[in-house]
Amino acid sequence: MLLILDRREDPITPMLNQWTYEAMLHELITISLNRIDVKKMGINKSSDKSSELVLSVDTDDFYAKNLYSNYGELATNVKLLVNGLQEKTKQHQNIESLEDMQRVLNNFPEYKRESSNVYKHVDLVTALSRIVESRRLLEISKIEQNIVVSENRDEHFRVTLLIQI
Repeated sequence: MLLILDRREDPITPMLNQWTYEAMLHELITISLNRIDVKKMGINKSSDKSSELVLSVDTDDFYAKNLYSNYGELATNVKLLVNGLQEKTKQHQNIESLEDMQRVLNNFPEYKRESSNVYKHVDLVTALSRIVESRRLLEISKIEQNIVVSENRDEHFRVTLLIQI
């Protein structure tokens, strides 16, 4: 067998686990036409009864901003998103006058949309975390990186055996 490769091509990188939000959703959960089938993928949705989640950079600011965020940054940004929603919830609890009630009612549709979006991303990141843990992807990714950057085959084999245990 003769294998001819163009040196400009990178045959290794596509075989590594990808750790950006978009890539993880595509590889681990599966997106089709900007939609994720909740029941098929086993995501526990806490936000509403819909059977799918819609992810679009046009309508979802958090998704647009974090599309290429790595897994660690994503967790931090989701925490900030939840904290922001908690702050808005506290503001809605301070109702002392009719003007406050009017303000809360005027802002309610936006609050409802925002809280639904927060729940959606919390559910997705939770599902991704479960998959990463159950498949031991962090350990596997470490081995992949070591294989790519070093030639120590004996060490790679030993670490692979340890992970299988």
